[in-house]
Order: sequence, then structure tokens, then C-alpha cells
Amino acid sequence: MAIPLRDRVFGLDEPVVVSICSIAFNHQAYIRQALDGFLEQVCDFRVEILIYDDASTDGTADIIRDYAARHPTIFRTFLQSVNLFSKGVNPYYGFVMPAARGEYLAFCDGDDFWSDPDKLARQVAVLRAEPETVLTYGPVRAITSMGVQRDYSGGVRRDMTPAELKAAPAINTLTACFRNIFRDMPVSLFIRTSTIGDLTVWSMLGYHGGGRYLGDMPSANYRIHDKGLISMQGKQRALQMTAVAHLHVAAYHDEQGDAVARQASVRTMLQVYNQLGYSMMHDQPLEDLGPKTLFKLWRRAVKRRLRAAIVRVKS
Repeated sequence: MAIPLRDRVFGLDEPVVVSICSIAFNHQAYIRQALDGFLEQVCDFRVEILIYDDASTDGTADIIRDYAARHPTIFRTFLQSVNLFSKGVNPYYGFVMPAARGEYLAFCDGDDFWSDPDKLARQVAVLRAEPETVLTYGPVRAITSMGVQRDYSGGVRRDMTPAELKAAPAINTLTACFRNIFRDMPVSLFIRTSTIGDLTVWSMLGYHGGGRYLGDMPSANYRIHDKGLISMQGKQRALQMTAVAHLHVAAYHDEQGDAVARQASVRTMLQVYNQLGYSMMHDQPLEDLGPKTLFKLWRRAVKRRLRAAIVRVKS
């Protein structure tokens, strides 16, 4: 009979089926709820929890050490003494994902949490039964300092074709469980340098299958607060991050020789880019240009806008 992870002790030679990947930074107020949500998972297979702390200063790392000491066959920790995110390193793709041994991966940041003990079991069951499905995901509810945000609109709430996944749709990352196509291979440069790495992950998964939305799965819990990676960004900065991420996706499709997917990603990038008020002037349709050329045009447009702003200030 399946029992919660907190009551399991795994043999070192038992193959890992799911790797839960998590990162934390100054999440002392939230991290226990995240880790307890992992340990409450009821599974009849081995699960490992890989958790990375990016040099927290509030006691988060001590809490992680305590959980890892009590569950040594489940936790694998990466505790940094220097904050690497501030130096341009994305912990998920620089440390955690390359170390994951599982057949499947699941993501959940240290300030979010799961409240469905059958989450992983039901997602693994779908992935095992449907070889054409590469990614499963479900609904979320947003939690703010005022409580549950009822009108929160998260990621897509339907199944996705492989082509739609290649377009890097917004998916509720903390609900995702997907095939570990990255095992035993270096993490792609396009993921490691992307401003929003999970968008690039979804696009890469599109080469291996479609996505299944599990609408009957209880909502996971996405916390919105002033220390959140995306939620703390202003609208302008969030648009910039999204546009650059889609440019990375376009570059990946270009490397794969998929012109249709590349053009679709460029169109998405331009839609976001236009919201920033920039203008990339060129006598050839931008969708036909390669990512390197687009990046050069982008930089020129930014410089033009900065020069115009300086002129306005001086006048």
C-alpha cells in the first residue's frame, strides 16, 4: 500500500521515478509548507527532492538542513554561501535540473506549495499510460497577503498539441510534471541563459509530445509577494523578460531547423516587444530573420529609444 513520502526510506539502488526540483531564497516564512507538501505525496515509487538555497540570510537553509537530516534518502540539497542568481545564474538550470535522476521532473519554488497528496501519482499515471504526452499540468490558485485571489488567471487550461508547446505557452509551472528529456545530457544554453527558463523548457518538450491539462486535479498554491521572482518585477521589466525568453525559444527552434516554430516564436516575441514601445526598422519581414539579426535590431532600437529619452531630458 502506498504511504506518504515522509514515512518512506528508499534503498540507494532503487531507481528514482520523480525528481521534485525546488529553489528557495529567504523563504523562511513559507518553506516548511512547501516541503511538507512534497513529503505528503502518496506514491508507490521512489521520489527525490532536490532543493537549492541561494544563500538565504533568514534561516531558510537551516530549515532545509533539518528536513534533509530527517529524510536522508529523499532530500538532496544545494546550499550556497554566495547568492548566484544576482550573478546571472538560474539555479534550476545551473544546478538542480542537471542533477535530477528521475524519469520525470516536477517544479515547485520554496514559497509555493502543493495541497494534493495524490498530485505526483496521478500525473505519473497519465504519463505512463500516454506515451504521446510529454507534459502534464493543472490549475492553480493565487495567494496574496490578503488571502486567496479569486480572479487570478494563470496558465493555459486545456490540452496542448506539440506545435502549441513549441510556441512556449504560459503554463502553471508549479503544477507541471513532465518527462525528463534532459537526463544524461548538458542543459541547453538556450535554457540556462533564458530570462524565463520554463518557457524554453515547454518549447523543447514540444519536440517529444503534447501537453495534458488535468482540470480535475486540486489547485496548487502560487504565492504572490514582494520577494517573488516574477511578481516583484514591474510591468515593463516583466515584458522585457518575456520578450527575451521568446527570442531564446526562436533561437532554439532555429538550431533545430524548425522554421515554422521559429517564425511563430518570433511573432510572439514581436507582439510582446511592441508593447514596450520600441520600433525595429527593417525592409524584410522580421519573421524571416534569424535570431542573431533580430537581437542586433533589438539593441539598435533600445539605443535609439535611450538617445531620444536623453534628448527629451536635455531639452
